[in-house]
Amino acid sequence: MELNHETLSAMRTSFNLKFKQAVEGAETIYRELADIEGDPKHTAMEIPFLDAFAGMREWLGPRQIKNLATHKIRLVERPWEDTVAIPVRDVETDNWGVYGTLVAAMGEAGEQLWDTLFTEALVNPPNWIDGAAFYSSSRKYGPSTINNVTTNALTFANFGSFFTQMYSFRGHNGQPVNTRPTHLIVGPSLEDTAREILYSDTYRDSSDQEFANPHKDKVKLVVSPRLTGTNANYWFLGRFTGALKPILVLKNKEAALTILNQPNDENVFMDGRILFGAEAYGNAAALFPHLLGRGGTTAG
Repeated sequence: MELNHETLSAMRTSFNLKFKQAVEGAETIYRELADIEGDPKHTAMEIPFLDAFAGMREWLGPRQIKNLATHKIRLVERPWEDTVAIPVRDVETDNWGVYGTLVAAMGEAGEQLWDTLFTEALVNPPNWIDGAAFYSSSRKYGPSTINNVTTNALTFANFGSFFTQMYSFRGHNGQPVNTRPTHLIVGPSLEDTAREILYSDTYRDSSDQEFANPHKDKVKLVVSPRLTGTNANYWFLGRFTGALKPILVLKNKEAALTILNQPNDENVFMDGRILFGAEAYGNAAALFPHLLGRGGTTAG
């Protein structure tokens, strides 16, 4: 079978469909948890930080104007690609259909890229706009301290203490801000511990006395398969609902399939190979320390 128009068109249609279906069916966590933005016309975006978080006050006298901080979080897109080749001869012998699974895997990987970037921002964000580590025990919002880190392991007692700590944050004006955690994120090795904390009806204290579990269904559990290896002991509490979310995923260009299979394409003519490629442009960043806390330490 030659590389005729009908064959190449059928292959392109079939593989584009498999790629698209794999993207749509990929299992991710970022869709639920992240603020997703994208602007294909620009390579970067800047997010201003509001010193005094939004809140209504009784209107007595002149308005009090909240100013955006001069410091901004600047997020620059990064380029990503995935390219594979198949022999032209497999098309000529009508054997190209066997590569459908490979194309589907490319589509799934293209969508799960955003989970990878989300996890990168979650686990190891760069220093924040004030120059200090994002996860810090001594950050100041005006007179208020924002301590969003603990080295304690995930236990029943430590979960409760850190939840209360995160829930008690105050803003620059000293007033409470809405920081009640909504999600606990763990890796596979902490899943059983997390489920016991959040879903058991009762718990036993240090004296082996049984009580009703005050943490039952307190937050939603999310298990990330990417929290493994040195990150296996980390656990994260965050407020992932509402207008402000702690992590932003910048999707300037989502992965789409490109096929170079024309007889006059250099890869076909010179190398006897058909190329399948996907590219994406984006990044992710942790935005608001008062909405996200990290527990545990790096696994040894």
